[in-house]
Amino acid sequence: MLTGGRVVSPAAPGATALVLQGGRVAFVGADAAARAAASGAPEVDLGGRLVTPALVDAHVHCVQVGQVADGLDLHDAVSRTDVLERVAAHVAARPGTRVLVGQGWDERGWPEPVPPTRAELDRAAPGVAVYLARVDVHSALVSSALLERLPSLDGLPGATAEGWLTQDAHHACRGAMDRLFTDGERRAAVRTALTAAAAEGVATVHELGGAHLGPLADLVRVAEEAAALGLRAVTYWGELAAEESLAAARAVGAVGLAGDLCVDGAIGSHTAALRAPYADADTRGVRYLDDDQVTAHLVACTRAGVQGGFHCIGDDAVAAAVEGLRRAAAVLGPEAVRAARHRLEHVEMVAADDLAVLADLGVVASVQPAFDAAWGGPGELYEQRLGRRAATMNPFGDLHRAGVALALGTDAPVTALAGWATVRAAVQHVRPEQRLPVAVAFDAATRGAHAAARDEVRGVLAPGRPADVAVWDVDPALLEETTGLPRLDPGDPLPVCVATLGAGRVIHSDPGALGKLPPCRRP
Repeated sequence: MLTGGRVVSPAAPGATALVLQGGRVAFVGADAAARAAASGAPEVDLGGRLVTPALVDAHVHCVQVGQVADGLDLHDAVSRTDVLERVAAHVAARPGTRVLVGQGWDERGWPEPVPPTRAELDRAAPGVAVYLARVDVHSALVSSALLERLPSLDGLPGATAEGWLTQDAHHACRGAMDRLFTDGERRAAVRTALTAAAAEGVATVHELGGAHLGPLADLVRVAEEAAALGLRAVTYWGELAAEESLAAARAVGAVGLAGDLCVDGAIGSHTAALRAPYADADTRGVRYLDDDQVTAHLVACTRAGVQGGFHCIGDDAVAAAVEGLRRAAAVLGPEAVRAARHRLEHVEMVAADDLAVLADLGVVASVQPAFDAAWGGPGELYEQRLGRRAATMNPFGDLHRAGVALALGTDAPVTALAGWATVRAAVQHVRPEQRLPVAVAFDAATRGAHAAARDEVRGVLAPGRPADVAVWDVDPALLEETTGLPRLDPGDPLPVCVATLGAGRVIHSDPGALGKLPPCRRP
């Protein structure tokens, strides 16, 4: 029994108590009624704290998150010299380092906006396999020791002698790096990521795998480690649909061939596919899949009854995905496409005419509000790379008004694992017309994100539903009267998670706030 709280539940507005039994919500309502319904059950006084459904991160790469946490976070690096000094210090502090993974550097604000070279990395970390991903994780700096331990990248698009890899060379390098880590090391990285997610009030993650990220076995690692910790992991495999890939995905429990199946790259690395050249480079980016491949994938997934989908950021890539959906509907019928509930990741540049197609065909837009918060402001990345087209980026409001289903995620480690910070970024979009109401953004981070994986049950605190619960410290004066949710104005402190439960099991708790929570009674 959880009593004395402020419970957000459409089943019982104004509720103060929950009873959890057998991993599900058994009761939601007033304290006295809860005690009557569950006489003798252990009772925890919430002290007026906010209680909501636990959050979902609909786009995560757990192994990579954990590897960066154990390696180098370079988001605040101020120069190429700073990067090299951090590499040298890290290696010096850890004698015997075999592999060093870092991520987050962004050359745009450096005095000399040029990344370090392979030779400089070699001098900073002699003999160490160094992989330093740019902030968007669609290009990276690598050392000679890393290249020597991997298959040759010679002849692949994006390979350079200076050690800066983009396009296919980067995909091949990153995907082959799994051989440098043991199973135990990759599982430890997963546990690091999942523990951090639970501390943010997240009880479910969508793990998006692909051959350019690591082996299919990583999906098994994530699912098994999540189950051991009490979280839920929904897994996707980014590979074009074929008899073999469909069978492989089913064998590891993946719910679809979607997620990091890339139509294009990223804005920051000039690899997102655009219909007109970048404002700061003579390129339109890169297409990894052509229109026929996109269509064939969606048709095959629809016929197989599994979710299909893509990573698509630039307007050319998003248009290709939308055209593939149109063609699939023409072949198989709109109802069949809707039933598959295909999903698109990022959808940062979408034509107004395509919004209705996405809504009509039941496609989920899995979006990352932190991208807008980080790169959407005046003079920031989008404006630098795209000029006036920056004003069209991440149109969350347009997507919602058109009836497109939304799911929120972080794409960690591209941006940090987060809970309410993700919701607030959607509420406080750089462009006011694209801001989502708090209730809409919260729904996209809970019920909507579950629905993105074709789960219509989770994400609401109501009798019979899974007991995925988060408890928050928040000033009651900041709660909206109509929804009971925080208002999330720019100066407001975010709620602090004091407990997260996945199917009634405590996966994160602050003993100083609630004491030791008892285990949920099992049938």
